[in-house]
Amino acid sequence: MAATLRGQEITDYSGPNGNTIVGAPSVSPDASVEFQGSNCTVTFDPGATLHGSITFRGDDSYVILGDGSLFRGSMALGLGCEIGIGDGFLCGAGAYLTAAEGANIRLGHDVLVSDRFQARADGSSLEQRPETSKSITVGDHVWIGADATLAAGAVVGSGSVLRMHSVVTQSMPVPESCLASGSPAVVRRRQVSWVRDDVDDSTDPDVIDDDSRARCELSGDYMDECARHHQEACAGSSFYRL
Repeated sequence: MAATLRGQEITDYSGPNGNTIVGAPSVSPDASVEFQGSNCTVTFDPGATLHGSITFRGDDSYVILGDGSLFRGSMALGLGCEIGIGDGFLCGAGAYLTAAEGANIRLGHDVLVSDRFQARADGSSLEQRPETSKSITVGDHVWIGADATLAAGAVVGSGSVLRMHSVVTQSMPVPESCLASGSPAVVRRRQVSWVRDDVDDSTDPDVIDDDSRARCELSGDYMDECARHHQEACAGSSFYRL
């Protein structure tokens, strides 16, 4: 029998069929955790916030939200899957993460995501489904623009930036410290770094590297657009300081 916990019910819990919740996150009134299978666990580290839903559609799956993380959207897991969200993860509204057939999703520490981000480790990112489920990995300190999608098997290296509407595929991984865009996403520039000196008060992230010309290129219309979308998505939220 399925069990659904909502709002303030989402706290330390040990229910039938071996399903458990560890930790007591901050939640929105409409937040939910639904167990449709058995032996599933969701762990909320200190300071984690859930504004959305987690649905375990199968058995033996696991979710962890790291210290100080904020997730706004929905997750769905099939049989034997894991979704791990790192410390300080922050996302805008409408995120969608889905995993099936033993595939996993790992989103690293200090990851910043704008609206309507999708990670589809269940292989459903294409109109037809010729591919099987494959794990998705995002490194630490990655910035992902609005409406970006990670297809099954996608890899994004630490320190990288994905522009809005990018689609990362298994066949074209994004290395560390790169700026990538397009569908499928391709690397536009290497040796890029990005920082937010004061994410609580800043309205425009600084994107820098060792080349001042690259700094100008990366702080033009694209940065203004990304900043605007991110500001709208995260208005009123408490940002994690990088």
